[in-house]
Formats: sequence, C-alpha cells, structure tokens
Amino acid sequence: MKLTDYIVKFLKEQGINTVFGYTGGSIADLVDSIYKSDINFVQNRHEQASSFCANGYAEITQNFGVAISSSGPGACNLINGIANAYFDSVPCLFITGNVHSLAEKKSDKIRQNGFQETDIVPMVKGITKFAVKMKNAKDIAYLLEKAVYLAKEGRKGSVLIDIPYDIQRADIDEKSLEHFAAPEKENFDKTVIKDVVKLLSKAKKPVILVGGGAKYAKNEIAELIKKVKIPIVASLCGLDVLSHENDCFTGFIGTYGNKYANLALQNSDLILVLGSRLDERQIGYRRNEFAPKAKIIRVEIDPVEINRTVDETISVNADVKEFLQNLLRENLSDITYSDWFKTVNEWKNEFKNGKNVFGELSEYIPEKAVICSDVGIHQMYLARNLKIKNGQKLLNSAGFGSMGYSLPAAIGAYYADKNNCVVSVNGDGGIQMNLQELQTVSANNLPVHTVIINNKCLGMIRMLQENLFNDRYYASVDGFDAPDFEEIAKAYNLKYLKIEKVEDMNKTADIFNSDKPSIIELYIDYETLNNKEAD
Repeated sequence: MKLTDYIVKFLKEQGINTVFGYTGGSIADLVDSIYKSDINFVQNRHEQASSFCANGYAEITQNFGVAISSSGPGACNLINGIANAYFDSVPCLFITGNVHSLAEKKSDKIRQNGFQETDIVPMVKGITKFAVKMKNAKDIAYLLEKAVYLAKEGRKGSVLIDIPYDIQRADIDEKSLEHFAAPEKENFDKTVIKDVVKLLSKAKKPVILVGGGAKYAKNEIAELIKKVKIPIVASLCGLDVLSHENDCFTGFIGTYGNKYANLALQNSDLILVLGSRLDERQIGYRRNEFAPKAKIIRVEIDPVEINRTVDETISVNADVKEFLQNLLRENLSDITYSDWFKTVNEWKNEFKNGKNVFGELSEYIPEKAVICSDVGIHQMYLARNLKIKNGQKLLNSAGFGSMGYSLPAAIGAYYADKNNCVVSVNGDGGIQMNLQELQTVSANNLPVHTVIINNKCLGMIRMLQENLFNDRYYASVDGFDAPDFEEIAKAYNLKYLKIEKVEDMNKTADIFNSDKPSIIELYIDYETLNNKEAD
C-alpha cells in the first residue's frame, strides 16, 4: 500500500470526512490519495484559512480536525491555526510535506538546501503537544496513532507530522507496521466528591464558572442544574455550554463581561470552576481581590493549571465530564439557594442590557446555528449581548485571539455538520485578514452568512488610544480603511444586505434561513456601537 493511501485509510477509520488544505508539490501525493477516497478535500485560498477550518471542524464534531499543506511557505502559513488549536485546546492534526530526504540539508549551519526546504518542526514545538518529522515509512502507523491520541487525550491541542515527499510515495506492508500503545488512563481520587458535596451543602451564595473545558460536559451540566439551581457564569470559551434562556445562566464574566455576572462572582462564597484557566481577564491582576470571600473548587484536566492563578480549597485534576458524572451520583436534593438566586436575579434585572446591535442580531439567528466570532471589540460586545438559544454553538479564537479566524472557522463548522446554519461575525478589520475565503464559500455554494460590523475603525485599538494616548488614533482610524463590501459581495457573487438601524435587523431573518451564502453589513458608527448600543 502507498503510504499516503494508508494515511487516508487511517483518517477514514477515525471518523474524518473532510480535510482542509492547499495543494503543492510536496503534498500532492496525499492530495491525490484523498481524491481517490470518499473523504472530501476542501481547497482553501490560503493555508492559514485551512488551519482555522480544521479548528472549526474539530469544535463542532468534537473529533479532531485535519489540515495539510506543502513545505516552506505553505507549512509556515499554518502556524496561526496551529497556535490557536494549542491555546484554545482544540484537537487538530496538521500534516506537512517536505523536500525529498536526499535533498535535506545535512547540517544546521546550512540555511537551506532543497527548494522550499523549511524545518517546520522546531518552529511549532512550543505550540503543539507533539511535532515530529518522519524519517522512516514504517513508522507511519505509530506516529499517526500517537499524534491523534495526544491531540484528543487530556487537555486537547495541536499535533504535527512533517513527511518528506519520497516517504509519502513509499510502499508499506500494512501488516508489519508498529502500532502505538496508549498508556493506561489515570483515574482521579473519587473520595474528593464527598468533600465537594459538603462545601455545596454549606454554601449560601455559590456560583459555577464554566470555561472551554466544560463544552464536552453540556449534558451533565444541564442535569446538575436540574437537581440544584446554581447561577452559572461563563468565560468566553464557555458561553455556549448552556442556553442563555435557562434562568441559571448569569452572563459573561471578566474585563468586558456583564456587570451582573461579575457581581455574582465577586459576592459568591463558593465557586465551582469547571474547565477554565482563570486568566487575568477573568480574575484581574490583583488576585487577592478576586472573589475574596469565596472558597474555590477547581476541576481542571491540565495539572499545570492547578493552583496557578488562585488559591484553591479543593483541586480536582480530572476531566469535567467524568467529575460531574460522579458528582451526579450523590444525593443533592436537599441543597437550595433560593435567597441567593433572588439576589442574582435582581442584579440581572437592574443591570440588564438595553436594546443593542448584538442582542437584536441574535433574535434572528436560528436555533442550532453555529456562530463564529472574529477578534476585536465586536467579539466582546457579541459575548456580552448574544443570547445563545437551544442548540446554538459559539466559536471564538480566545486565548490566541487571531483576527481572520471567523470566516474559515465557519467553513470548517459547515463541513462538520451540513445541517447547521453558520454565521460568521466579523469586524471590518478582521474580515480583511482572510477575505479570500469568500471565494471558497462562493465556489462551493456554502450556506455561510458573513456578518461584517463596519464601524470604520479598529475599535478595540481606538478604545485603547482613547484611554492611553490622548485620542491619537494612528493606524486604528487614521490609516485604516475597508473596501466597499457591497462591491466585494458582487465580486464573489454573494447576496448582500446593508443594515444601518437596529430597528431594521428583522431583515436578516430571511437571509439566515436561506441556504445561499451572503454578506450582511451592519453599518454602525463607532460612538453608537461603543457608547450606546452595546452596553
């Protein structure tokens, strides 16, 4: 069997139905093997987009995503998506081609020998769980199995295998291949569950904080709050863990969060943290002032994060899903927090958001839609005002915070589940980072709806300049511009709708329910967006 045919067979057995990438000389053999299979190959218009597509695909399938590229510039262009998968704990496999083994440089003192020769492995070592260059064709099964295991096991993340093209073309004997033996999984100490129940029983003002690690435990969280009504607040990555229509949902926390969510967190006497790394945008720089009266129960799969940013009363190094499954076996029927719930609801009513762009936008996005946010001030306002409905999912580039993420992530999300409406929400700056992917959308007639918030500036940087640089808006306003998006829509043969008033947002309903791709431009000036509409 040809080695690249084996790779495709392996991916198929792992449940992968789509691979993203850009062809090139040193990856053409793998592309050809995909062509001969029933796996779909999506050719993006830039490899960075391919890497973000893999992220979006993985988030929706809860399997791993796959992106491939040629050597040199192609491999380097994957790096943003590799980093995003690593920092946001998204399982992704990246496969890069490289020059013929005989053309490789023989010394590190030599900059380059073969055309487009680039040693990608050391470049990505710090942003992958595993990165390796293949030296022998017989290692293919072992390396693929190890890479996928590491991508999906524990705290998930990115892995990369770099394969010289002569090795890609090698014939292998499938029966003689060595296989990877996964280590036995360590179980956490279940006796800690009793201690958790005791703290829940004694608490008067508890809060659950959900992060990205809770996304794989949505059913268990829903069951928990049926048994015990506890206010739930969310980090950016945890916003879609439960429907915002559930009365337990208490908002988005942190620097850009909802006031009532931060009040609930700060005034709590117990915080159950489920899969959140508690970074400075959540807890602030003065760590001793974070929830000063609260005991903290931390459930975290990454042992490095335990007790790293706050002092924890109980630390549980475990998968959130497994922890909750054990907690739900306990008798929780006598635990109630009615007075605390009343107080939290009073805050929610007092500080609820008024009529605003993103709240109105969310009214017309269908249930079970996938919403992909780009990075910028619109991302924070979206997080603060979007009302997640039943079955909706929200994808973000959170820890890495890469502009240009949303549109390719939306493409990946579509291929993960073609039954979903997919909405990509962008600023007028971020959309230009991967604008070329509108051609991928158009050429494949993908029902991806691209929303562009046009406030004629880089809003987050402008806000920074207002606070620190006496309104010197260099490069955020002065020197920043965007194309005519109506003309862009025409160029890519996409439907186009322009909204200039919040009251006209109902016009989006027909487009969101259409299976044709579109651009919706929300033309809203900075002052309205920042000072009035988004609070």
